[in-house]
Amino acid sequence: MPITRRKFLKAVAGGASIGVGSGIFFPKPVNAYTINYVLSADGTSDAVFTTFQEAQVALNESAVLAPSTEPVVVAAVQATQSQFVQREFTQNETPFAQRLGNVNNPLWGQQKQEDVGPNPGFGTVQLVRNRLNAISFTGATTAGIERAMLILRQDEKLPASQLDAALVPTRERFEDWGTWRGDVNPETGEYLGPVSLTNYETRYGSVLRRYEVLEPGLGGRGRIRLDVDGGQRIRARILIDVLFS
Repeated sequence: MPITRRKFLKAVAGGASIGVGSGIFFPKPVNAYTINYVLSADGTSDAVFTTFQEAQVALNESAVLAPSTEPVVVAAVQATQSQFVQREFTQNETPFAQRLGNVNNPLWGQQKQEDVGPNPGFGTVQLVRNRLNAISFTGATTAGIERAMLILRQDEKLPASQLDAALVPTRERFEDWGTWRGDVNPETGEYLGPVSLTNYETRYGSVLRRYEVLEPGLGGRGRIRLDVDGGQRIRARILIDVLFS
């Protein structure tokens, strides 16, 4: 049974088994990396989309969904698009792409402009064996996936299939509508604090993302920690310094 967002945050803060740095999340040593993320240049939806293209996770780009796309997938894309519009992610729309060439696993993005810079939001639909999951991810999660994909492609020489299976969400614990302000209630917009956490499943395992605002406002910075648990295949901890410029 999926846990609620508040229960998840409480569990992590209390040091439960899904907690950061517990030794349970990573039973073996992991590869660790640190990299910068300049929000004005790296944080646009088209820049993120370019990384997905270069990693060959996003293929066969088109302005519209392929005619052969399953009707249930089309409906899921439309519902996700409505959520994007409702939350003001309406700028800099990318084409639709097919994850690894599968018309029924589309990937696309668009962004919302915040005070400190662009917030890229991405949607994907996971359809495997008639099981459908429509997923959206924004802000620090998008940045974490993009930087992790860049690093693991260049340094670890991982192919597209492994990058997709280790990093792209297949099921979320809860909706991930993040902002660069920190933790905000996705339903009410209420500010909850400078630290936000999320957790999602991938084909290989799971990813835990922690984001903290270190210096708020334009010219400030934040930090993302992305813990990638891909079972025996991939284990990585990636630290990303987000520069609000």
